[in-house]
Amino acid sequence: MMDEYGFLRGWVARCATLLVLQALLTGPSRAQTHVVELIHASEVVVESDSVSGTVRRLSGDVRLRQDTIYLRSSRATHYVERGEVLMDGSVRIVAGDDTLNANRVTYDANEKVATAFGSVRISDGESVLLAPSALYYSRDKLAVFSEGGRILHDDAELTSPSGEYNTESKLATLAGPVVLRDSVSTLTAESGRYDAQLERADFLGSVRLVQDEILLEADSVSHFRETEVSEAFGHVVLERIGGAEEGEEARVDSTRRTILFGDEVRHDQSRSVSLVTGLPDLDPLVVRLQTDSTGATDSTFVRARRFETMERDTLEGRESTLMAVGNVRLFQDRLAALADSVSFVRFTVELEDDSSQADYLYLFGIDRPSVWFEDSQVSGDTLVGYAADEEIQRLDVFGNAFAAQFDSTLGRVRQLRGLQMRAILEDDSLRSLSVWPNAEAIHFRATADGLLDGADRLLADSLVFGFEDGRLADVYGARGVEGITYGPQIIPDPFRLSGYRYTPESRPTRASVLGEPTWETEWLHANPDFSIPNTRDGLQHLVESVPQRSP
Repeated sequence: MMDEYGFLRGWVARCATLLVLQALLTGPSRAQTHVVELIHASEVVVESDSVSGTVRRLSGDVRLRQDTIYLRSSRATHYVERGEVLMDGSVRIVAGDDTLNANRVTYDANEKVATAFGSVRISDGESVLLAPSALYYSRDKLAVFSEGGRILHDDAELTSPSGEYNTESKLATLAGPVVLRDSVSTLTAESGRYDAQLERADFLGSVRLVQDEILLEADSVSHFRETEVSEAFGHVVLERIGGAEEGEEARVDSTRRTILFGDEVRHDQSRSVSLVTGLPDLDPLVVRLQTDSTGATDSTFVRARRFETMERDTLEGRESTLMAVGNVRLFQDRLAALADSVSFVRFTVELEDDSSQADYLYLFGIDRPSVWFEDSQVSGDTLVGYAADEEIQRLDVFGNAFAAQFDSTLGRVRQLRGLQMRAILEDDSLRSLSVWPNAEAIHFRATADGLLDGADRLLADSLVFGFEDGRLADVYGARGVEGITYGPQIIPDPFRLSGYRYTPESRPTRASVLGEPTWETEWLHANPDFSIPNTRDGLQHLVESVPQRSP
């Protein structure tokens, strides 16, 4: 029995010894994280009571340390047992590469969290957070603010009512309205994230980017500041304000605007290149506006599978290009076009006291592109238009040129074909049609009372049709003119030239280009001031003509 009691007493003693050793080994390491060491203070007053425990009241260049965190202030109150330090007056906390400055700070030594008030400044050596108040979690390297704040990085400034910034990952997460501003752009949204290492902003909700002559709106935008590339998604509106000139006295030509609508846009500001695509069931849309000297606005609507825009400097001048690719449908008030691809090109040459501009319109397609004006349709392998103030003044056709004009009086179609053709227009009204070589034409004659009087088939090296007020006035032929005349009773039926092409049912209209009321037309109605300032009734006519959803 004594041996058993002796064994038990020895076993208990050994367990007690192990518990004491464990307490000695683990106790200090746990307590060490709570210890705030006093390095310096001009005056120290120690108090103790049953409620607050031990309290150290410090003043005069107070310097404290907890592990690798250094705290400094003019005055401090340290509640030792509960691990809390109240600091006041020029507070400075240094935790690794992070520095916090504020008027007042409550420091929780248990969690290593600082609650800062008054002119808060938190820096990681690269970025700076400025706020009226903030929480700083030293373990997580995280600064949180809820009363407004600014984050400065490089030459960029981020502002928002609330958010957080991780000083280790350099990632800011912000709640809106959020503003990112630098020397070349301003980006706003309802919320966003900013990666200071990548200089990348990912913004969400009513995003708006203003950059030089570019205005970009979308549901979401990823903006890369270093490369000046922006990727926008959902209800994207990209507006190019034309005619921006470089130099200190640069001015924007507010008489010319191009607005692109799509579902996705990639815009490269440094290269002046944009790519716009749409949805599977809704192609992107372009609206081009031009205001003349009287204040009237001419509008052009274009739909295609995708759009590409670019601007580049050449030896001769500056070239601005808008390319529409895939099932292109174009509509103006007095002109329409259909092609596989269309390029709008503006070439600007800077002269000594002025600048000279030339506008070109290129239409290409496997299925010969067509242009309609008034009752005429012109088609060919390649069409090149020369324009001024968005109005085509000349149209050249290369390869399989064919022109057809409906004679509303006789109900017949005049025809003209050859290898090449040139149409001269004035105020979008046809003045002449010239074709060469191997020119052929079919012309119908009318009596004085408007009845069919016969028809002529002409062949020549070149032929010219002259028009007045949209009506055929003269027909000219040159070199080797031949012809066959038919009376009204013997006109062949059908009476057509080889390569006949007259498809009025394919002519794009405002309704077919804009389609049913869409988010784009709603945007146009909601933004009646999006176009050129000081226009007269041109814009109002444009907006009123856009389809609207029924209430």
